[in-house]
Amino acid sequence: MRGAAAASSVGIRSAPTGIVFDIKRGSVKDGPGLRTSVFLKGCPLRCAWCHNPESQAAAPQRAVTTGEVCGREMSVADVMADVLADRPFYGADGGLTLTGGEPTAQPAFAVALAAAARAQGVKVALDTCGAAPWATFARLLPHVDLFLYDLKCMDDARHRALTGTGNARILANLRRLDAAGARLWIRCPLVPGLNDSAADLDALRAFVGGLRGVERVEACPYHALGLGKYAKFGIPVRLGRTEEPSAADRARWRAHFALLA
Repeated sequence: MRGAAAASSVGIRSAPTGIVFDIKRGSVKDGPGLRTSVFLKGCPLRCAWCHNPESQAAAPQRAVTTGEVCGREMSVADVMADVLADRPFYGADGGLTLTGGEPTAQPAFAVALAAAARAQGVKVALDTCGAAPWATFARLLPHVDLFLYDLKCMDDARHRALTGTGNARILANLRRLDAAGARLWIRCPLVPGLNDSAADLDALRAFVGGLRGVERVEACPYHALGLGKYAKFGIPVRLGRTEEPSAADRARWRAHFALLA
């Protein structure tokens, strides 16, 4: 009955449900401070380097090797029970992070979660690839304190080849969020030899340098830790084993992004 009690405590009535595949409590990697990171199923992109391939499909799915099911239906009240239990540990900067997958792939649920958290004084961050219709971001804006926004590749054709979709909407949404006064952290997933050339980094720097609300730019180095999930869930591997970034790669990325400080 935890959900019923939580629903009463946060004043949620007839809120939508969503498909959640993980909740990480005490996260320090998904925004400032200590956070409760809620991972929603579904993503419109198919990034070649995706380390959470089990998050891509919208519906729960069963692992072919273990039989475990990834994803379960949860109510806003169910999720808020964990969020409110963690609230004493958030301090001044922590809070709820909606991530995935892609949280805007479940727009009604994401908006309801963000609104419920803010109504309880909990700060909200949204980790997004930016590919949703602008109307979704417009609904989220009043309830989100910080957008963690991915920029993967500035060239539209290469972005399409690497992720399955172009980047025109992604860039347009980022400009509109910036114009609306949103707080922004830019996150750049970088794969050596794939999207980290000097030209790639120069294009990223030029675009981000024209935005007003960017507080931070993060290089997110490729890692191979998610490769085992592809076999587990019967998902074809697109990238395969690629060299992880060297110390020289990381230093080169830092040098580029330091110019935005």
